[in-house]
Amino acid sequence: MRILLWNTNNGINKSEQINYFKSFKCDLAVLPELKEHNIETLNPNDFIWVTNNHTNSKPKGLGILTFNDYLIEPLPRDEDMEIFIPLNIKGKNISFNMLAVWNFYFACKQGRFKGVKGDECLEWSAIRHYSGLFSDPSLVIGDWNFGPNCFKESFFTLVDMLKPFDLTSIYHEHFKLPTSHTVHSTFITPRKNYLHIDHIFGSPYFRSNKKSFHIEDIKNSVLSDHATIIFDLNI
Repeated sequence: MRILLWNTNNGINKSEQINYFKSFKCDLAVLPELKEHNIETLNPNDFIWVTNNHTNSKPKGLGILTFNDYLIEPLPRDEDMEIFIPLNIKGKNISFNMLAVWNFYFACKQGRFKGVKGDECLEWSAIRHYSGLFSDPSLVIGDWNFGPNCFKESFFTLVDMLKPFDLTSIYHEHFKLPTSHTVHSTFITPRKNYLHIDHIFGSPYFRSNKKSFHIEDIKNSVLSDHATIIFDLNI
């Protein structure tokens, strides 16, 4: 099974970007900043798409797409928690819960979490609210807009909150790094700062069945300021 995480920057609109995406031949794709009208072109087997921008006629959102007979079962979702999407992924040999994330980091647009900071902010409230999903096998995956070299304290809080559920960073486990370090970048800012803000946390099942984990060179990313992350499993 191949899982792809890629913030597409402004949707997948150009043929070269579509071809780049299809070249990875993934079974499951988690795509922050996807536009809903992009989905038909990608021809998934199943999908779910959520946005928190209800004023734009063609807003960006978070798309979760499956291919090769994998299916998605949406799970009950708190609408005020915006783009934290709980779901179940089913395939011939696997069924697992997943929390897919496109986190705006203290920029909640609506609902009871708008403007809320501290321990009751959206990020930590969502982890607590959806913690019932985190039995093995499970994944937490997405663009968090923070990491080991960007808003470190928030990343450490996330790591600590997921640790009791035995969810750990696949990246750090694979490269044998402490969670305070990174040697890869997943995002380049307009000022050419290289940051690591896209993450996959996996339960023991995913760690024991890991075949490979790879972050593409961000310089090779097509029409996006984020690198692709490819997680291959022996499934």
